[in-house]
Amino acid sequence: MTFETKRVLVVEDDPVVAMVVEDTLRDMGLEVLIDLSLVDALSEIETSEFDAALVDIGLRGESARPLIVTLQDRGVPFAVMSGGDLSALAAEFPDVPTMTKPLDMAALKQAMRELLGMG
Repeated sequence: MTFETKRVLVVEDDPVVAMVVEDTLRDMGLEVLIDLSLVDALSEIETSEFDAALVDIGLRGESARPLIVTLQDRGVPFAVMSGGDLSALAAEFPDVPTMTKPLDMAALKQAMRELLGMG
């Protein structure tokens, strides 16, 4: 199974976590775009095309909610990750897949396959 033509946006404010996620997704054959802030991610959505996204809910004290709404409006498949409580997010966005940090890389790979319709 190859993902060579698939691009994924990763929005994560911790550079170390972003790097680990990027390496894992690149090892799957995916092209990865990284944004470390909400402002950068919202700009990326306007200027780049991608097939799926992985979003940290808390970005340097800012909620990624505007990004989540934008991704939903555009029909981009995505998952949300957090090191905290995701119950409020799950209540507001019940169909959005969630992952708890620290991330399990096997679960991350499976979630990405599912988001890209290859799982």
